[in-house]
Amino acid sequence: MLTNLSIRDYAVVDALEVDLASGMTCITGETGAGKSIMLDALGLCVGDRADSRAVRPGASRTDISASFDLSENARALAWLAERDLASSDDCILRRTISAEGRSRAYINGTPATLADCAQLGQLLVDIHSQHAHQSLLRRAVQRTLLDAYAGAETLMTSVNETAQRWRVLREEYTRLADRTEEFDARKELLTYQVAELASLNPLPGEITALEVQHKQLTNAAFIIENADHIATGCEAQRDQLAQLVQRANDDRMASSATDNLRELLQSALIQLDEAHAETARFAATVELDPEGLDATEQRLSALYDLARKHRVQPDALATLHDSLQSELETMSGGTEQLAQIKSCAGGHRTRLAQSCDKAIGLATQSRGEARAAGHGHLGPISDVEVPV
Repeated sequence: MLTNLSIRDYAVVDALEVDLASGMTCITGETGAGKSIMLDALGLCVGDRADSRAVRPGASRTDISASFDLSENARALAWLAERDLASSDDCILRRTISAEGRSRAYINGTPATLADCAQLGQLLVDIHSQHAHQSLLRRAVQRTLLDAYAGAETLMTSVNETAQRWRVLREEYTRLADRTEEFDARKELLTYQVAELASLNPLPGEITALEVQHKQLTNAAFIIENADHIATGCEAQRDQLAQLVQRANDDRMASSATDNLRELLQSALIQLDEAHAETARFAATVELDPEGLDATEQRLSALYDLARKHRVQPDALATLHDSLQSELETMSGGTEQLAQIKSCAGGHRTRLAQSCDKAIGLATQSRGEARAAGHGHLGPISDVEVPV
């Protein structure tokens, strides 16, 4: 029920505020008194289009608000609650229009679209011209009146909510079902790729280690031969360096001026011995291994081929394996999810059919009561469509 209408700077109206009580209110007056302006202003609150010409000349903007009591309007309360716009049993629609033509709408203080205002407005007011009762010809209005007469508003709200939930589930099921072929193809590809990577089992840092090993095995003969030459050279140089150390240590060479020379020669001899020993240790780790070289080359070749196949760097294969494995694991529940949605949708459809049957029963009873009361002109009850 409309309880208050407040108008500021609209058309020729400077300020107008009307409080309305329950029951029937008649507003009379001569032509041009402003009766239509009130209805036009109310129409703006419920989503009608407007432009800057609606603003009173000399004003910066038009401000219109309409207050409603929804204590007996379950459909409007449900509409507001569904969008988190409910404010007890009251509802305030507000519309502002600037002189530049900018328009804003609010529902209970929250910005809203004109479409929302129009949709809510259909549940709040019915504005029509003389001899043009269009709303009574709309099936939605007829159903609303019949529901109200049968006292089935709460039931119809439940039917509407169940139907909406069922539609959401049906759309989700259709979407997932349409993706089944693509989903299965992707899952099959991932299964193959993960198995292929698992059989090769690339390890982090393996490529670098294999390349070092391959280089050593490839050059094993050269390394062994070169190490022998170095060891032989160290032995030859050691004999000469040992003679130089012996000469420097002769008592006849003893003086403060030769102390540093003796230390340098002795240090060089020690380092030469260490170089000889290091060469021997290194040469001992290198051996001719044709089979090992062949296995290393095959491993490197397999890793490089797989990296080219997946278009990644060879050292990224281990990361790719983990990534594809994780994706495959997330896809494992696709079929179960589809079955779960189908089952849930079936449950909502059953409840919807039961609620519709109950609604038809109430409508039939109300129709009979209306005929008994003398309203024999009532037509047949429209079929309630139950989704399949």
